[in-house]
Amino acid sequence: MILSPNRKTKEALKTVFAAPPPLHKKEFLQKTAPIPAKLSLFSFLLVQLRYIRKRVWILAALIFGFLFSVSFILSADRIWALSAFTPLLALLTVAETGRSEIYEMAELEMATRFSLRSVLLARLCILGLNNLFLLGLLFPVSLAGSHIPSLRAVLCIATPFLLTSFACLCIVRRRRERESIYLCVGVTACISFFTFGLRLSAPRFLSETPFIYWLFAATLLGIGTFYQYHNLIRQEELTWNFS
Repeated sequence: MILSPNRKTKEALKTVFAAPPPLHKKEFLQKTAPIPAKLSLFSFLLVQLRYIRKRVWILAALIFGFLFSVSFILSADRIWALSAFTPLLALLTVAETGRSEIYEMAELEMATRFSLRSVLLARLCILGLNNLFLLGLLFPVSLAGSHIPSLRAVLCIATPFLLTSFACLCIVRRRRERESIYLCVGVTACISFFTFGLRLSAPRFLSETPFIYWLFAATLLGIGTFYQYHNLIRQEELTWNFS
């Protein structure tokens, strides 16, 4: 039987790049817990919880411990401290939910059982609930003895957080490379330093700024952050659907 040149090339490539037989395949399959055909929403969130890196939880716990300690050390500057350092929690959330984009794993995750949209939304939901839980523990301590209205303080803390989320998502969407995380770190540091520096240069800025300005800024940044997350997910799915 005479093979054509193309057929010979294909046969040669198969021989050279032949995959070795899998080792301990049966043992691996026996240790792997099967996933049910149908998953409830809670079960799906538990599955995705296992894929969030442990260092994310460790860093979140360290940030919480630092802010909790600062809340006891500082008296008049508790709200400013929270406003200046909660952007670090936003950075962790963006870095983890945007990991598929940063490390170019979207093609791999698009080939899994669950859609990329579902996976990212689940991880975003988990990390968002974690941030709300941590901030919920910090609010009572930070607001104790403060003359600033609670709602104004919440908006003051939420504005730098949302600004960091919006800016970092813009970077992740437009720069598909690992170096984009360093830009996100730089932007987060600038927002934190600017927020705390504002306390030194304008100590009455928080109490004298009209409430409507804080509400408008937080609402606008919240809509912008949601829009960036929506476009991040949609952009990935369109990229691999038309590739």
